[in-house]
Amino acid sequence: MLQKKLIFLHGWVGKYIINKNENIYDFYKGLIEELKKFFDVEFIILPGFSNNPEPDKPYTLDDYVEYLKKFLEEKGIDQFYLMGHSFGGQVACKFAYLYPERVEKLILYNAACVRKKNFKRLVFKKISKLFKNISNIFIKKIIYKILTGTTTPAYYSEVMKKTMSNVIEEDLTEILPQVKVNSLIIWGRKDKLTPMWQGKLIHRLIKNSQLIIHPAGDHNFHKKDPMFIVNHII
Repeated sequence: MLQKKLIFLHGWVGKYIINKNENIYDFYKGLIEELKKFFDVEFIILPGFSNNPEPDKPYTLDDYVEYLKKFLEEKGIDQFYLMGHSFGGQVACKFAYLYPERVEKLILYNAACVRKKNFKRLVFKKISKLFKNISNIFIKKIIYKILTGTTTPAYYSEVMKKTMSNVIEEDLTEILPQVKVNSLIIWGRKDKLTPMWQGKLIHRLIKNSQLIIHPAGDHNFHKKDPMFIVNHII
């Protein structure tokens, strides 16, 4: 029997921006290998990650959406399931909103669709403009750790720093009610990066959706329990 095409978009995993010789596929290998038993999986490495070169200018979320659209057109892929984790879920959701006729099913796994402004984000935006004048990497690491929870952005190129800033600025809350694609929302109850309330909000706003909760899942629970995700997709 012909397998259904499933497009998988990875999350914003910083070490694969810094270490271009490492393959971000490895971060999802266990999950992807299990999905391949049931689907024709296309794992897309987005610009700036691993061996896919950084863009010439800072990308916005729409740039990533259009990159995906062009990639699919060049491959001749028309109808498919679209799955995204974290940042990849943000890209997938915006794509499904703009091109619903292309997506048969939308699968959002701990998707970073809700980017509500808060004090840390406002401070981050202000300080980002000053980073070019800060040469001390130790100071940069401290600032990023406080504002983002990780030190890895201190090692990004200026293009990827600005790209990250652009991406986290775009909140999809207002467009979620207009997403008409049948959607499966998979969430880890113990996720601290995209907390559980965000998954519930996405489910409430996307009318044609189902929410599945992993009781012990964190942001990357696919690494410990990939079959929970696979079984629910099946």
